[in-house]
Amino acid sequence: MASSSNTLAEVLLSRRVQEMVVNGERPVSLYICRDEKDAQNAPISPLAPIPIIDLSLLSSSSTEEELQKLKSALCCWGCFQAINHGIPSSFLDEIQQVTREFFRQSMEEKKKYSKGVVEEMEGYGGDPSPEQGQFLDWQDRLLLTVYPHDLRVPKFWPQNPQSFSEILENYTCKMRMVTKLVSKSMAKSLHLEENCFLEQFGEGATLQARFNHYPCCQRPDMVLGLKPHSDGTGYTIILQDIEGLQILQNQQWLTVPTVPNALFILMGDQMEIMTNGIFKSPVHRVITNKEKVRTSIAVFYTPEKNKEIGPQDGLVNEDRPRLFKHVKDYEIIHWEHYQRGMRALHAAQV
Repeated sequence: MASSSNTLAEVLLSRRVQEMVVNGERPVSLYICRDEKDAQNAPISPLAPIPIIDLSLLSSSSTEEELQKLKSALCCWGCFQAINHGIPSSFLDEIQQVTREFFRQSMEEKKKYSKGVVEEMEGYGGDPSPEQGQFLDWQDRLLLTVYPHDLRVPKFWPQNPQSFSEILENYTCKMRMVTKLVSKSMAKSLHLEENCFLEQFGEGATLQARFNHYPCCQRPDMVLGLKPHSDGTGYTIILQDIEGLQILQNQQWLTVPTVPNALFILMGDQMEIMTNGIFKSPVHRVITNKEKVRTSIAVFYTPEKNKEIGPQDGLVNEDRPRLFKHVKDYEIIHWEHYQRGMRALHAAQV
C-alpha cells in the first residue's frame, strides 16, 4: 500500500504547479526543502565565472588554444557557455517564444499531452513521484524524445501552438550538429581520435528535449524549482531565459549567468565515465523566483539504448588507472538513485 505522503505527492503532481499558482495556493509541505532557520541563514549565491567557449574557433584551422580552454573548463567546472554556435539568435528567440506560448495555453489544452503520474516519463506534467522523504519540484515540464525518429511518441507532441513541431524539428537538427562538433572537440582536447566519443554514443544516440516552466513561487527561500542532482546523460545543452540554474562548486552554490544567445553545455555522468573522471559531471539545481516566471529548454544527449560505454582506452594508464567499469543504459541506474535523492556515479566505479 502506498504511503500517505506518496499518495499526496501523486495528487499534487496530477494537478500541476502552474494550476496551483493560478489558484493562489501556497506551496504545501511536500514542496518545502528546508526550514525557516535554514532559509534565513542561506548565503547569497554569487554569479559563477563559467568559461565561455567560441565554438566557431573549434571548427577552424587554428584551434589549439580554444581546445585547451575547453579542456580546462570541463576539468574544473564540467560545463561551459557556448557562443558562436551557428544558430541564429532569431531562431533561439522563436523556440523560447513557442515554449512560453505552450505553457500559457489553457490547462485543458496542455492536459491533452499529459503523462502518467507514477511512472511515465514523456509528456506534459511533473516528474514521476519520488520516493518517500524526497520533496517535489516547483515546475511543470514537457519531455519529448526528438531523435531517433522511431523513438518519438507522437501523441505527446503538441498540435498547438501550430508552429511547435516545425520549430522543434529544426531545433533538433541544429542540436545534432552541435553535439557532433562538441563531441569531436572534447576528444581532440584530450589528444584522442576525434570520433571516439561519437562512436561510444552510437549512431542511434538519443536526443530528448525537456521544456521547463518554473512559475513564480511565494517562498523561493524554502522551495526549489529542481532538486540538486547530476545528469545521467552524456551531456546536456540548455537554453535559459533568466537566471535560476545553480552549480555546486567547492561546496558553494553559484548561479549560472545568462549570456545572450549562448548555449549552456553541462557534462553528465556518462561523460565523466567515458573520460575516466577527467571531465566532471557537476551537481546542479534550479532555484525559484517570487516575481519572475522562468522557462528553459534542456536537450539531453545520451548513448543509444543497450550501447556499452566506458573509459576511453587512451585515458587509462599507469598514472591514471581505470576508475569506472563499462556500463549499459546507465540512465536507468541514475534515475533509480535520483528518485531517492542520491547520485549514481559510485555504481559505475571500479
